[in-house]
Amino acid sequence: MSATPAADASADERTDPDPDSNWWYWVAAVPVYYVVGTVVGFLVGVAMFALALTGAGTMDPGTMDPGMMPIGVGFGFAGVFLLAVLLGGVGLLLSVVFPLAIYYDATAVADAPGSWDPDPALYGLLGLAGLVAQPLQVPLAVYYLYKRRDSVGVP
Repeated sequence: MSATPAADASADERTDPDPDSNWWYWVAAVPVYYVVGTVVGFLVGVAMFALALTGAGTMDPGTMDPGMMPIGVGFGFAGVFLLAVLLGGVGLLLSVVFPLAIYYDATAVADAPGSWDPDPALYGLLGLAGLVAQPLQVPLAVYYLYKRRDSVGVP
């Protein structure tokens, strides 16, 4: 027995369609950045501690003269500096884009049918507050993505 066309049409329609927004990727990048930054910072700190503890950076391995820094250590410090500049630049970009991303994504989620109706202005203002108080951005992003997932199923 075949189903009626009306029953087939209602089965194909979703009650919570995905909102037409990819701004949530920027929102999700904030907690990912903090995790990566924390892990990289910890590893660099451990490496610097080991370098200071062993004294490898204070003498030339060829002559073992104190006060002579091997060239490899100098390149290592330059690499750490470049890594810090790179992480700082990415963090600055994410911090500036985050309020816009959360505002535009909250607008798209509010316009889409779903069980959650976020206030875009509130989330945008909280994102702006995160520019001044940086640690606010991570819990705000995680909470927003959690509520978004419950409402529209993405991410």
